[in-house]
Amino acid sequence: MTGATPRPIRFVVVSSPKSGSTWVQSMLSAHKDIHCGESRLFGDYFDPSNPTGPHITLERTVRHLLPHLAVSTDEMFARALLFDMVDAVANRCANETGVQIYGEKMTPYPGTAEGALVRLSEYDSSVRLVHLVRDGRDVVVSGAAHRLNIARQRWANGVAGSGQEDLEAAQQLDDRVIPDRLFELFTRNWVDTNSAMLRCASLFESVLTIRYEDLLDDTEHWARRLFGFITEGTDVPATPGQVRACVEAASFERLSGGRRPGEEDRESFFRKGQAGDWENWFTIEQLRRFDEVGGELLERFGYDRGIAEHAA
Repeated sequence: MTGATPRPIRFVVVSSPKSGSTWVQSMLSAHKDIHCGESRLFGDYFDPSNPTGPHITLERTVRHLLPHLAVSTDEMFARALLFDMVDAVANRCANETGVQIYGEKMTPYPGTAEGALVRLSEYDSSVRLVHLVRDGRDVVVSGAAHRLNIARQRWANGVAGSGQEDLEAAQQLDDRVIPDRLFELFTRNWVDTNSAMLRCASLFESVLTIRYEDLLDDTEHWARRLFGFITEGTDVPATPGQVRACVEAASFERLSGGRRPGEEDRESFFRKGQAGDWENWFTIEQLRRFDEVGGELLERFGYDRGIAEHAA
């Protein structure tokens, strides 16, 4: 981007789903001069079967448009059109919110993480990249509980098409049982996203890695690091008082409607706000399975694999 017009996206927060990215998004957007959106930027992905609505990226939207434009459909044109759309969304959102710094959170869809990160680096390698990583076992629990609760709500509300499977999901949520299909889905996604980040970090000029658990443990310290990283080199202030106010505005108590961290509501998107809950959900077989595919990655980010003490 040297010598070119700066891109309107200043930062991107990258994480696997259910890693605390909505919390960080809320914290950043509480600053009067910063907004963090989510337009599902990159990755060639479309899933019409997602229970809360179709999942589609801007990149797949462009792929859908190409045959109908009656112009060049080569790769250079497709990439230019995609980047124009990304810029248009970012500029419009920044203008609408009146902020000086606009950024996005990006939780890559299954199997798309490396491609999405490569495309992001092609869009702008100077974007300030925040890698938010969480213990993958807690990610699996949080993701599974969220999906099971969606099914439970369908069954409880008598939604058309709801049946025995949704009733079973409601019971699994009550009993803290993670179905194999959800265990595999969120395990694979966690491994895919975080291993891709390790491979692709060198493509970017500035990367800050934050562990969700560290952010929970010392929120103000890591929030100061986060805001300092995003505002560095700009005239947007991030004083200790401003950061503290953003932390308070996005506290678990406020986001959850008054609960304290550790007070669980399995029907809420902000379920518990506490680390280590996987020990209350994982079976020994699931712990062994996760260790097989993600144990080394856990260690890479400083987590205790816990396989010896739990599987003895």
